[in-house]
Amino acid sequence: RRFAWAVGRRLVRLGFTMTPVGAATTLTESWEFLPDGVAMFEEKFGDGASDQIADRTQQALDGIPKTLAAIKRIAESIAANG
Repeated sequence: RRFAWAVGRRLVRLGFTMTPVGAATTLTESWEFLPDGVAMFEEKFGDGASDQIADRTQQALDGIPKTLAAIKRIAESIAANG
């Protein structure tokens, strides 16, 4: 029902949760910086780290609907074509 992995060893966590809804399934994607990722950005960008983290986080969150739509198209295509 749920799977996730760390990107860049321990920098970012990306995950998916599948929830049954009747005969269908709702897929939810999650994304978050982990403490090591925040520390890496602080070391790399200093005072600009929080702006960089906010920008990267927003980019990731903006991409979630596109990822989920692509997964839906693929899953529906597989279901329709057996």
